[in-house]
Amino acid sequence: MPRRESRPVWQQLRPWWRPVVDFLFPPSCLICAAPPRDDETAFCGDCMPQLANAPGAHCTRCGAAVGPHLVTLAGCGYCHAEHFAFRRVIALGVYDGTLQQAIGYGQQVHGGPVMRGLTDLLIDDRVTDFLSEEIDAIVPIPQDWQRRVFGIHSAAESVAERLSERLRRPLQTSLLRKPRPTPEQTGAPPGVRRQQQRGAFEVSAGVKLTGARILLADDVLTTGATAEAAARALRSAGAADIIVAVIARGLGASSLRAARRVDASASPSP
Repeated sequence: MPRRESRPVWQQLRPWWRPVVDFLFPPSCLICAAPPRDDETAFCGDCMPQLANAPGAHCTRCGAAVGPHLVTLAGCGYCHAEHFAFRRVIALGVYDGTLQQAIGYGQQVHGGPVMRGLTDLLIDDRVTDFLSEEIDAIVPIPQDWQRRVFGIHSAAESVAERLSERLRRPLQTSLLRKPRPTPEQTGAPPGVRRQQQRGAFEVSAGVKLTGARILLADDVLTTGATAEAAARALRSAGAADIIVAVIARGLGASSLRAARRVDASASPSP
């Protein structure tokens, strides 16, 4: 494993400058600008419940919203036929509604605070899952060199940075590289997405990950093609175990409604 990356000076000084900034510029909800629920959250009491929009049960393997009685250690209807290089996905909710809107804000140039706030919700909601895992390093899905040259904000890096701070695990932003750009995947079928991402990532030269347990961070996982390609690159360098943490599982509104119908039908009558 490469040596641990040091935290930027501004992050180390945050406990001193943050109260001053909050006094000069009172905090507001990062979605609707209303006063936040309390001093420790980035969202108001109205937006907060809408962000964790999955009905409660998640597939252990792919993070999809599922019915409450489905055993998913071997996968669910969305992933049981898939052969992933990562072991599991930890997600806050489904890419829909207010959560989808919030992630859209977080993907913009100045979206870092939104992504960090969403990552806090992810950690708080799935803390048991995170604490049950052995993690040697946290690695964000990298951008290609063109996006880095133009300084486009990386939502995945914001998620990874906050995970590192909260979970107290080393952050490795230069371990994984994306040497070439890939086509936009929105609307592309799963097979096309996999083809586009095949070989898109590589581990930095000279890095050996023998036996390493990696937490791979991104904002959204839809088909898993991007995470799969990144995980394969990490495996090729010797990583022993890879789990994925994302803000949302991109299944779409119809899948979310179906999961809610399953939950409603399984609920006991009053």
